[in-house]
Amino acid sequence: MAYSHHIKQAQQQQQAAMADDAGVYLPTGPGDAQRMELLNMPGDGSDVWLDVRTVQLYLQISLTSIYKLIHQGEIPAVKLGTKTIRVNRKALEEYLQRAAMDAAIAVA
Repeated sequence: MAYSHHIKQAQQQQQAAMADDAGVYLPTGPGDAQRMELLNMPGDGSDVWLDVRTVQLYLQISLTSIYKLIHQGEIPAVKLGTKTIRVNRKALEEYLQRAAMDAAIAVA
């Protein structure tokens, strides 16, 4: 007989195994497929708001790093209420373009 805490533990182990050694976060959780669809919506993205998990899936970095970038003002975000944070897709793409230009300048 399987107990619910055993099932939950097995699911957590499976999710941990889905992240490879380089720290790549694959869409494995509930709702991740819908989150990925938000990233691929047509248009400029100015009307699309992403949650932090979606940003994590897009950038392939840890949630801690995402929160740190938001707190430092690197990634523009809006706080709704006490716990909800949303990032505009267009603003995220602009941030990535600026970061890529800064990296190119630093290398040159």
